[in-house]
Amino acid sequence: MKKQTFLFLFLVASYAAHSQKPADILDKWASVSPIEKAYLHFDRDNYLAGETAWFKAYLYSDFQPDTISTTLYVELLKDSSTILSRIVLPVFLGSTNGQIELPDTLATGNYIIRAYTATMLNVDPAHICRQHIFIYGKNKTTVSESANENPRLEFFPEGGNFINGYTNSIAFKATDKNGLPVQIAGNILNEKNEVITNFTTYHDGMGMFDITPSANTNYYATIDGSSEKYLLPASINKGIAIALLPHPQGSFFEIKQALEEPGMQAAYMIGQMQHHIVFRQNFTSGKKQLEGVINTQHLHSGILQVTVFNKDNIQLAERVCFVDNKEYILDATIKEDTIDFSARAKNRISLHFKDTVQGSFSVSVIDNDYSSIATRENNIFTSLLLTSDIKGYVHNPAYYFSANNDSVKTALDLVMMTNGWRRFKWEKLLTQASFPAFYKDNAYITLQGNAMLQGTKKPFPDKQLLLLMTGSDGKRITQLMQTDNNGNFALDSMIFFDRTRLLFSDVRGKKSQYIDINMGNDSIRKGFQILPIALKSRNNISTTVNLNKWKMDYDAIEKANGILLQEIRLKVQKKNPLQIVDERYTNGMFSGEATKAIDLVNTDEANPYQNIFDYLQSRVNGLQVMADGFDYSLFYRQGPSVSSMGNIPMTLFLDEIETDASVIATIPASQVALVKVYNTFEGGWGNAPGGVLAVYTKKGQDYTINTSFANHRIYNGYSIIKEFYAPDYKPGSNTVKGETKPDNRITLLWRPNVLINNISPVLPISFYNSDRTKEYKIIMEGITVSGKMLSIEKIITPTKKPF
Repeated sequence: MKKQTFLFLFLVASYAAHSQKPADILDKWASVSPIEKAYLHFDRDNYLAGETAWFKAYLYSDFQPDTISTTLYVELLKDSSTILSRIVLPVFLGSTNGQIELPDTLATGNYIIRAYTATMLNVDPAHICRQHIFIYGKNKTTVSESANENPRLEFFPEGGNFINGYTNSIAFKATDKNGLPVQIAGNILNEKNEVITNFTTYHDGMGMFDITPSANTNYYATIDGSSEKYLLPASINKGIAIALLPHPQGSFFEIKQALEEPGMQAAYMIGQMQHHIVFRQNFTSGKKQLEGVINTQHLHSGILQVTVFNKDNIQLAERVCFVDNKEYILDATIKEDTIDFSARAKNRISLHFKDTVQGSFSVSVIDNDYSSIATRENNIFTSLLLTSDIKGYVHNPAYYFSANNDSVKTALDLVMMTNGWRRFKWEKLLTQASFPAFYKDNAYITLQGNAMLQGTKKPFPDKQLLLLMTGSDGKRITQLMQTDNNGNFALDSMIFFDRTRLLFSDVRGKKSQYIDINMGNDSIRKGFQILPIALKSRNNISTTVNLNKWKMDYDAIEKANGILLQEIRLKVQKKNPLQIVDERYTNGMFSGEATKAIDLVNTDEANPYQNIFDYLQSRVNGLQVMADGFDYSLFYRQGPSVSSMGNIPMTLFLDEIETDASVIATIPASQVALVKVYNTFEGGWGNAPGGVLAVYTKKGQDYTINTSFANHRIYNGYSIIKEFYAPDYKPGSNTVKGETKPDNRITLLWRPNVLINNISPVLPISFYNSDRTKEYKIIMEGITVSGKMLSIEKIITPTKKPF
C-alpha cells in the first residue's frame, strides 16, 4: 500500500511540474539569471613571451550592450584549468579595456583567454567567453602525431529523435583526436552489412544524409580507408520527426507523427532566443503531418531554439536554426588618406560611417607580416551571435558570416545540428521550483565590515567613521560612513585600483576613540569554481617563414636583455641607508638636508607606538606634542612666548601634502617610512615660522601590516589599466631626440576607447610606421547603444593606391 501511495504522489508531482507553462517558467528564470556574453578584441592574435597583450572587452545582453554587470574577470590559462594570471576590471556601459602582461618564461604554444562576469556563471559556465592567442617563447613544444589514427564520428538526428518508419535526416561530424575537422566519405549499412546509403562531408567535417530506419534493426557507418564501424543511435518506435528547411521568410517546418499515441502528438510549438519566447504556434490534433512557415524576418539575428510540446507540456522534439537578418551590421568604410611605408613615416586613415552613430569602438594597426592568416577566424559577430551560444568547438566561425549564399547557409545549418548548443534542458527547467542566483554582481567594489572599540568586543554603534584611502600612486581619497547599531558599515559603488591602504578612524575630535576594524568578504577578488573545458584551435603560426620571423625577434629581445658590460671599477662614496630612503621618498624642496631626519624603514623601534606623534615625543628633542583625543598640536623648540599670537604650531605634511594632524594620528607608526623636521621651510606659508614636520608612509616592498593596529587594512582594488605607448616621430618631439633603439613594433597603434556620437561621423586615425613594416593590417570593432556591431579588417600594401 505504501509503495502504491508513493507512486501516486510521484506521478502527481511529475504532472504538476510539467503542467507549468514553459514560457512562464523561462521568463521567470531569465528575470533572475539573464544571459550575458563577452567578447575581447585583442590588438593581435600572436605575441612574444614578455610582451603585453592589449584588449577591449565588449559585454552583450538582450542584443544590446550589457548594463547588468560592473566587474569583468579576465584570465590567461595554460590549458583548460591552469590559471597563469588574472585581472579584474570595472565595466562602464557595457565595455572595459585592459592588458595582460605575458611572462617571458612562457613556452611556445597556444594559450586560452577566459573572460566572464559573476552573472554569467549563474546560467551555464560552459558558455563563458573563451578565446585563444599564440605565444612564441622558450622551448618550442613539438607534438608527435600518431599515424593512421581513426577519426571520431558523431551522429545527430534532426529534432533529437531517430524514428522508425519515417525519413530521418541525420547530421554527422568527423574530427581528429584534437577535435579539429577532417574530411571523410563512407557508407551507411544495416546489421546484414547491406549498404543503405552513402555520405560525404560537406564542410569542415560536417555533412548530412537521409535514412528511413526499420524496427529492430541496427545501423552503422564505415569510412573509406578504414575498417572501423561507427554505430548510429538506436531507432525508436514512438516519437515525432521534425525537419526545418530554408524559406524566403525564415524556415519551413514539417512534423510527422503517429496518431496511435496521444502523448506523442504535437500540441504546440514555441521558439525562444536568449531565454525570451519570440513565437508560439498551436496545432490542430488528429493530423499525421503538420507543416508551415516560421517567419523570422522581424527577429533579432542569432540562434533560435524551436521546441515542440504535447498537451501536457512535455517536450517531444527540438531543433535550432540560425537567424541572420543582417540588422546587427553597422556600415562603415576605411579610407586611406596618407599611406607611407617609409621607416617611422606618419600615416593617416579615416573611418567613415553612413548613419547616426552612438557607441564605443576599438582600433588596432599591426604589422601584417606577423599575422598568420588574412582574415581572423573570430570576431565580434562570431562571438556574440554564434559561438557564445554553443558548447562545442566551431572551426573558423568567421566563414559563416563571410557571404550570404546557399552554401554558407547550408554549412551554418550543419553547425546548428551538430553542436551542443543547449544552455538548458526543458525537462529539468520545468521541474525547478525556484531559480537561485548563486553569484551576484556587487555593483563595483563594496567595502563592508564591523567597527569595535579597540581591545574589546563592544561595537562602535551609530557613529561616523572617517576612511582615508591611499593608492599605490600616493593619491588620497577620504570618505565618511555611518555605522549601525551593531557597528556594521558598508560603502558600495566604489572604484579604485591596485593595492590600496585603508585607515579607519573616529572623527569626533576630543571624544574620539581608538577602534578595531573587521573587514567582510572581498567583493571583487573572489574565486569561482569553473569546470575546465579545452579550447581547440589550429596553430596560429603555421609556416616556417613566420616562425623564423618570431624567432629572430625573440632572440633579439633575449640578447638585449642579456648584454653584460665588461668589469668596470668605480670609486664612489657609498650612501648610507638614510640617504637611500630619502632619495626614494622625497622630492623637490623636501629632499636633502633637514634639521632632523629619522629612517624608519631600516628599524622597527617605532612599531610599538600607537601613532607617529607618540613615538616622536621621545625621539625629537625640542618637540612638544599636545593631545586631546585625536586633536594634536605640535610645537618645535618654542618656549614661553610674549607674542600676541602665542606659540606657533608646526606645519604638517603627509607624503608632501599639507595635512591636518588628526589624519596623521590615524596612521600606525609601523607604517611610517621617514620623518623629517625643519626649523623653517620655504614651501610652507610664511616660510613656516613654527617649523615643519614631514611624514612619509611606507610603500612598495617597505610596506608591512602590523596586526596589532586593526584600524589599518589593505584592499586590492581593480587591476591597473595601462596606456598603450606609441612613439611620436614628429620633428622636434622628445621621441625623435632620444630615440636610438631600432623600432621593431608589431602593434603600431592601439586605441581601445573610441567614443562616437554624431551623424555620419568621420573618425580620423593617424600612426607612425616602424622601421620595418611593409604591410598594415587594420582592425576596427565596436558596438552602438542600439546593438549594431562593427567589424572591419583591411590590409594595406604598397601596391594599393589610396582612394
